[in-house]
Amino acid sequence: MKIKSILFLCILLVIGVNLAAVEVKVDHAHWVETERFNEDYLFTGNYLEFQGETRDLFAFAEQIDFSGKSSLALTAAARQIYVAGNVGNGVKAAGRTIIMKGTSTGTNFLGAESVIFESESQTTGDTFIGARQILVKGKISGDLYAGAGEVSIQNEIHGNVKVYAGQLKIEETGKIIGNLIYYSDHPLSIEEAARVTGNITFEKKEGGFFDDTYTDDIFNGTLIFSILFKLSFAILGFLLLLFPATRFLEKRLTHKQILSHSLWGLIPIFIYPTAFVISILLVITIPLAVSLLFAFVPVLFVTKIIGITAIGGFITNALDLRTKSRYLFFLIGIILYSLLSLIPVFGFLLMVFVSAIGCGIVLSALLQKRFV
Repeated sequence: MKIKSILFLCILLVIGVNLAAVEVKVDHAHWVETERFNEDYLFTGNYLEFQGETRDLFAFAEQIDFSGKSSLALTAAARQIYVAGNVGNGVKAAGRTIIMKGTSTGTNFLGAESVIFESESQTTGDTFIGARQILVKGKISGDLYAGAGEVSIQNEIHGNVKVYAGQLKIEETGKIIGNLIYYSDHPLSIEEAARVTGNITFEKKEGGFFDDTYTDDIFNGTLIFSILFKLSFAILGFLLLLFPATRFLEKRLTHKQILSHSLWGLIPIFIYPTAFVISILLVITIPLAVSLLFAFVPVLFVTKIIGITAIGGFITNALDLRTKSRYLFFLIGIILYSLLSLIPVFGFLLMVFVSAIGCGIVLSALLQKRFV
């Protein structure tokens, strides 16, 4: 192994991350896990059925069935996610369908087309949701913040609720023990309002949530700034791709390679803030903390460009476009990324996912190893 690879691994160990304390499973078509682990568990593949125990669980797959126990958090991205087990420090998940059936303690961040809390679910802690449809059949103890086309509450929520929805329903079995603030096209009926024990604040938003919130000048200014920022990012991205060193991005990655790189890329993403905090606490390494602070934006910028280009290459491969132009890869990727990043909650998760892909590719290049 080259000196730079050894140095890179030593840096990881110095800042307090134990790479040996991670159980990794990669590219399993249908993996059933029943063992108990005292370390974190990382999975990437098609289908994970987790029935065991672990500290933190990180999973990226087509489908995830979690019926085990995670003493800390569950972080997942999949088409379908079923959480029927016990999560000790909140669920952070993005997918098409998220179904909560088990017990979750801590802050939850959920982004999906459909989010369902089944009747047997028990959620303790604040919950943030962005979805097309939200169905609350189970009990929630904590504040709920939601943005959705339709929200249906069919059980008790012990906490304050703030909802942006096309339609909010509080069914006969539903109840909010706390204050309710909601922005919707239609107000609650008298019967539904009686199921709220606290104060109710309603604002009708037929023209959209941004009407009357910002003046036209502010809105236009924000829109122009956003367009200019994305345009400048695209231009800088094309300039970066002019360097011959980026020619390796002309290789189109497969679905499994994308997931594999994103999994390994999460390691430096979680290491970075840890290194920053430790550098401050040790005092003597404050100059290192300052360097990490100033390096954050360039590192994020480069990894996002690499990740977006890789995704663009994957799309051209899926569409069977016969091209190896990294510039075209980046153009396709940046258009898709710009559109999807407008989705609340999902936009942030997408940024983490894209950066993780970029970090994974860089890590693979440093170690000269293919994580596939």
